[in-house]
Amino acid sequence: MLEINKKETIYYSGFSMDPPETLELLINFEGRITSDQNQKIIKLEEYKILSFWDKIEQIGVWNWSKKYPVKEPELEQLLDGYRWELKLRDRNGKAKYCSGYMSFPRKFKDLIKELNALFGSNIKF
Repeated sequence: MLEINKKETIYYSGFSMDPPETLELLINFEGRITSDQNQKIIKLEEYKILSFWDKIEQIGVWNWSKKYPVKEPELEQLLDGYRWELKLRDRNGKAKYCSGYMSFPRKFKDLIKELNALFGSNIKF
């Protein structure tokens, strides 16, 4: 049986009125932090990436809905709120894509805390 090499993905982007803050896992244990239109490439420790996946499991991210709010709002919203997007794929190919606008899954703050710990960033929402 042919083994398919799945690309490990950690990607988060969030923004309000400012340019987006983006965190992204690159190849060779590097990460890219983009904020205020500045980019910084950092080296990530493999044990920290593995620990991040353990935390994702504990937080329950794999069970989150694809879109927040789950139901469409009855009234059109103003576009000055916080919009976010998350793309994850672990080394086993388990994947999650979700996004939201002014609505967050339970334990979203825990996810932000873990992303900040992994990338050494300071995302606030």
